[in-house]
Amino acid sequence: MVETGREFKIENVLSLRKKMTQQEIQQEMMNIGKLLEQNGLKKNGPIVTATFTIEQSNEQQLLDMEILVPLDKPAKLHGIYKFKDVFHLVNAVYARHEGNPNTLQNTYNEIDQYTRENALQLITVAYNVNIVELHPGQSMDDMIVDVYIGVNPSIL
Repeated sequence: MVETGREFKIENVLSLRKKMTQQEIQQEMMNIGKLLEQNGLKKNGPIVTATFTIEQSNEQQLLDMEILVPLDKPAKLHGIYKFKDVFHLVNAVYARHEGNPNTLQNTYNEIDQYTRENALQLITVAYNVNIVELHPGQSMDDMIVDVYIGVNPSIL
């Protein structure tokens, strides 16, 4: 079920935005884990991802995406990692996806249909909030992802 007027806020956020293959995304997630450990930082909430574009490169998909990781305290980050005091998405449409991420497109389609039927103007990409993060041995069917997309609050 799609809801409107929702907001999502996280503080002390590590941000990484770059073009990556699926394999590079997995490697970056491990690199982020090492970075946190080396700097005495802890993840303080769900990991958020957003995909801006998808390109084909050498028969592989290249995703321009952002990974957002809420931290337990402010941090000085360097290089490809940026620090954001706050990430705050307001006036968003929202839907929860429960189950295998391979069917996440169905949730996007549901949001798309809802926004078209209600003449809502999307102003951000979809931000996927990983509510249940899988551990080794867990089924992909146990995943829960909350999807937020910012919409224009103006009535045009």
